[in-house]
Amino acid sequence: MAGLWFEGDNRGFSLKPSGVAPITSRIWHKLTLSTKKTMITTRTKSDPSKAPWGDTKKTYDDYLAPKDSAHLKYKKLLNGNQQYKITGQYGGVNHAMPGSSEMQEKLGLSYVPTLNVKYKIIIDIDTVNAHMDIVTYITGDAFPNCEAFIVGPSGQAISLGIHVRKGAPPLSLSLNADFPMIASALRLPLNNNGSFKGTVGDELFRQANKYPKLSYHKIVDWNYRFTSIPANSGHCMLLEKASLENCFNGLFK
Repeated sequence: MAGLWFEGDNRGFSLKPSGVAPITSRIWHKLTLSTKKTMITTRTKSDPSKAPWGDTKKTYDDYLAPKDSAHLKYKKLLNGNQQYKITGQYGGVNHAMPGSSEMQEKLGLSYVPTLNVKYKIIIDIDTVNAHMDIVTYITGDAFPNCEAFIVGPSGQAISLGIHVRKGAPPLSLSLNADFPMIASALRLPLNNNGSFKGTVGDELFRQANKYPKLSYHKIVDWNYRFTSIPANSGHCMLLEKASLENCFNGLFK
């Protein structure tokens, strides 16, 4: 998505990992949960970004690198079932702006607002009925676009939700707000080896429609619901492409 014509994440929703060409992101965060060791590890990175007034892409490492933190609480439930509660956050700065990297090196901060994301994840693993329930709640600046997905032991990715950005970076990031971006509650049937069985149950949809039973979707169909949404869906492109499309939708609802 464009952001004052900066490059670095020109793509839509994909369920593909950043950091592996050609997929790039302004900032990406990977959290790995080991149920055997009852521990989590994280990695957060900004892919190389190029300012509109320069030709060289910059990589942010060391003191310019984005920061993260995450905490895990484990609880053993009845019948050998397990519960994992994870809270975390991450943030990074676009140091391609003039003087930002020099200011960060000397003062430990930048005049450029930080792109912030916070998350809460609850995972219940039912070993008797062979399914995993995952509740995800993600908040942040609501800029740029955001997508979240889980990858199982077999490498199968399942979307946890997406969010199309609001506003433009100068306003959205400077507010340092905590906007709701993604909320989901899914049930994922499991094989004996812990891999995803092939279907997804949407508990939020069931509750909203007051259905007595949970209905399931094939993973490929479920993922397509999110990856098929345009990256600029409903977003005002006045600053980015001099277009008034979708800029006044809210006035007529």
